[in-house]
Amino acid sequence: MEDEEKVEPDYLKGFNEGYTIAQHLPQLAEQLANVQGESNRIAGFKAGRDQYTTERMKDRLPSWLKGERPSKEQGTPTKSRGRDIELDKD
Repeated sequence: MEDEEKVEPDYLKGFNEGYTIAQHLPQLAEQLANVQGESNRIAGFKAGRDQYTTERMKDRLPSWLKGERPSKEQGTPTKSRGRDIELDKD
């Protein structure tokens, strides 16, 4: 089980670099993501860039699309609200 949780150091380094570069220099990150190669570091870089892009898109969504729905108790008005008011019949 411990083997499944361990990440190779090269992959982790590439992931962190991809995330950080995508955050500060998105155009450079896009160019570097198009590099052809099969190393763990490149795979990590691409995954880090993709992770940042996904998080950025989630931040731009309105709250009702993020899945953070308010509970029914917060926004639901009570049904008896306003029923005790009597209308003047003059």
